[in-house]
Amino acid sequence: MQDKAIIEIGKLKGAKKELPFQNFVDNLFPEMDNYVMLEVVFVFSTAHEGFDCRFREVDLVNVSTKNYSRYAYRKGSARGGDVTFTTKMGDVDKKFRTFYPKQVEDAIQFSAAKGFTNEEAIFRALKNCLLQEGETVKKQVRQSFESMGKKEQTKTGFSIRCEGLTGRQYLADFDSLQARILQAGTSGKSTKHSVTSEGHHSLCSCCLTQKPLLHGFASPFKYASVDKTGFVSGFFLQKNNWKNYPICSDCALDFELGKKYVAQHLSKNFYDKSYFLIPKLVIGSNPQLLNKVLQLLTDFKYQESDKEQLISREMVLMRRIAREEGQHNRFALNLLFYKERQDKGAIKIRLFLEQIFPSRFRELFISVPEKICQRTLYQNALNFQKQTHDLSFTFAIFQAFFKDEFYDIIQTVFLGQPMSREHFFERVQSTVQKAYIKEGWDKIRRYPNSYFGLTVSKEIKWNTSLVRLAILAFDYLSELSILPNNKTPFSMSIPTDSSLSDSSKKGFDIAKLQAFAEEHPAFLNPEQPITLGVFSLGILVRQVFNLQSRNLEGNTPFVKKLKGFQLNPTTLVTIYVEALNVIQQYTSIHAFKALRDLVKTHFVVNKHQLAEHSNSELSFYFVAGLEFGNNFRSEKA
Repeated sequence: MQDKAIIEIGKLKGAKKELPFQNFVDNLFPEMDNYVMLEVVFVFSTAHEGFDCRFREVDLVNVSTKNYSRYAYRKGSARGGDVTFTTKMGDVDKKFRTFYPKQVEDAIQFSAAKGFTNEEAIFRALKNCLLQEGETVKKQVRQSFESMGKKEQTKTGFSIRCEGLTGRQYLADFDSLQARILQAGTSGKSTKHSVTSEGHHSLCSCCLTQKPLLHGFASPFKYASVDKTGFVSGFFLQKNNWKNYPICSDCALDFELGKKYVAQHLSKNFYDKSYFLIPKLVIGSNPQLLNKVLQLLTDFKYQESDKEQLISREMVLMRRIAREEGQHNRFALNLLFYKERQDKGAIKIRLFLEQIFPSRFRELFISVPEKICQRTLYQNALNFQKQTHDLSFTFAIFQAFFKDEFYDIIQTVFLGQPMSREHFFERVQSTVQKAYIKEGWDKIRRYPNSYFGLTVSKEIKWNTSLVRLAILAFDYLSELSILPNNKTPFSMSIPTDSSLSDSSKKGFDIAKLQAFAEEHPAFLNPEQPITLGVFSLGILVRQVFNLQSRNLEGNTPFVKKLKGFQLNPTTLVTIYVEALNVIQQYTSIHAFKALRDLVKTHFVVNKHQLAEHSNSELSFYFVAGLEFGNNFRSEKA
């Protein structure tokens, strides 16, 4: 696992604090440079038997990495609340019930038990104030919270600030709360669910050294639950969990500090999917190399030039890894995709990719995209801000077709796992068909490069052909040998006679189709000539649409023959026969001779191969030929 790598990061970047409790203070939102803390301000004064307390106001304060520690936040349990009063805002009633009376009473009892008499009196005064003014405080908290925007509310904290107390303004200034955090960060690593799990004089699973004390609950990442006895080995006893995952006190602290660094600096976002990017050295311990890798992963910004190149922030980081370290494999990267579980203070692992080397990043984000995106089909193929650009590869393309399987497609691509053609075309054609039905053929015919909007990032939205994106995804996966690949040069034994009737202004240029086939040998598979046959049939039907549109004032009634673009071998054969009949209605029997010969040679002669392909695949090849049919026409001399 990546835990040892995190411990190494903790040793290098941990910067142990002077006061022990500070090592266990968490940043409420480590992924943000700035966020808002909703501070409830109480004013204290000395009284005859202790302190008086009154509520003054609710203040909104900006929090950064420089001042978050003063709020003494540490994640607690779902039932008992966080360790101190500081917490993430959410449901106001629920949060306030946890704060008062639960947490205030806990602070009183802890202070009394540990001998912090003065602070016990302060918390009792706070309790008396809330007993009298609690509803007023909650009302103002609600008003302040609801005045924020929905997005801002999700990144807002709650805490208190004290005025009138010498040396005690923020929670981190209270000795009793310091002690509670230290206890949660140390003894809490051995005690959980009212069970203590400790081992003695055994090997630590992280440093592989015999240590006097081993903790059973020391991992700061809550990957697995041990709240039920059946989840633990050793005769199902929770106290034996240390045997599953023994961690010594030294590694536990380094683990804690490494986790903080990872959460703050190595928590990334890949097309709305959160993940940790954790480096692991290939051989041994090398602090100098590890520090260089961490700089590579953290010390960069998204430049305007990147936006001009129409690439997302996600691609900037991936390309940087590929460009600067892609020829070396001195370290590997673990990508842990997760989803936070707010109810349990844990993370749910959605996908874990282990030991992805920089050379793989180079292949995925530099060499393969550069190779396939040079093809003619992708030149001037998209519109962005009313300008035409070349189409380049981005993982956002996969979101267009595999949005609900995005974790699966990430794993498939990064690990090079095989994917069946049937599954690929099922997802692709389903998306294309919905777009064709929604947009209508007439709009697609008039705007072939701008009828689909692809959100590449918050700043960038492409407008391009969905079919073109699908072929780019196919080329990319084929070049990576994820889809069955065939690079045999394509050969067409078809005459280049492109004669047309006199009524036609343009002719079919088989040389253009030949060039297209040679550029996409995996898509138009030479060993499966029916793929070119169905594609060519789509081109032929496009000529039918052109004839009808020219003679019927822009109408193309033949589109009703296409069964909503859900085709099968029987409907394709019927479409072929009816397309020839329509052509003869509007022009001579010699029109489109080269194209018709091509369809006859690859479609009619090989129609027995139709059954070897799924209906989705056949439908997509037809739709692709239909959409790009006019790309293979030439001016008549």
